[in-house]
Amino acid sequence: MIIRYFSAERLLGFIAFTLIGTTQTFAQQPSKPQQLDVSEAQVSLIHNTFIASPISGVVEKVLVKEGNTVQPDALLIQLDDQRFRTELEAAVAAHQAAKLESDSDVDARHARRAKEFHVRQLEQSKQANSKFPGAISDSEVEKLRLVVDQATLAIEQAEHEQQVAIAHTSEKLAAVKIAEQRVRNHAIRASVGGQVAEITVQPGESVESGKPLIRVISLDPIRVECFIDGRKYGSELVGRQVKFVCEELPRANDASDRAAEFSGSVTFVSPEVHPVTGQVRLWATVDNPQTRLRSGLRGRLVITAESI
Repeated sequence: MIIRYFSAERLLGFIAFTLIGTTQTFAQQPSKPQQLDVSEAQVSLIHNTFIASPISGVVEKVLVKEGNTVQPDALLIQLDDQRFRTELEAAVAAHQAAKLESDSDVDARHARRAKEFHVRQLEQSKQANSKFPGAISDSEVEKLRLVVDQATLAIEQAEHEQQVAIAHTSEKLAAVKIAEQRVRNHAIRASVGGQVAEITVQPGESVESGKPLIRVISLDPIRVECFIDGRKYGSELVGRQVKFVCEELPRANDASDRAAEFSGSVTFVSPEVHPVTGQVRLWATVDNPQTRLRSGLRGRLVITAESI
């Protein structure tokens, strides 16, 4: 039997190598996603839109009330647009007149007929001189040639004037579109769908360009915000399913209605870590079909291990 002896240094090195290899093997094994429970989360709005007037004017009608539900592009406020509607009518009439003029080719057709007539006269004079030399004087023949040239130029002039009339028609059409846009600017419409939360004007009131007139909020879906440890978690949480438990809901029928659970998913994790606390912002979007959740309510957010 051959017995091998190891020095203490070699034995320690062998043990260290074995431990490092074992540690690396465990490190390479991917860890399973863990559920994350955030005790303090707050509800906020995804859409909180202030709708402003693009122009200055006088409010003629307010067509909604606070609490009404509106769809995108719904008419909310009508400003007085009588003067601009009159300008639109004038622009439309001017465009129609210009189009009638551009569509007319009477001058060009008349010039072509005149040229045809003078060309025939010139050909007849040449034929007469070929049969009876001197029947038509050279000066008369030159006059006929000059008339034919003038008729050719008259055709070119008529065609040019028609092209100018077509361009003039395009200009009038552009004026119509500008007038239509001015009329549309007097109709204040909803840029998003939601619930009217605030109205700041009344009929007869003057408004300035850019002044917010109506605030529209969207309650379904709604956002839940919280802070998490940015040193442990990041964008890998985006797409994970969440459950938001709120115990601050207004009573509907009895006390048991004050707590409810809402489902959704993580939509955003901030890439910025707070230098002092090490926390990052997290947003989750949850369904709120009965609009029971409202901005400002607090609750508990559970980020599950499952993705959508």
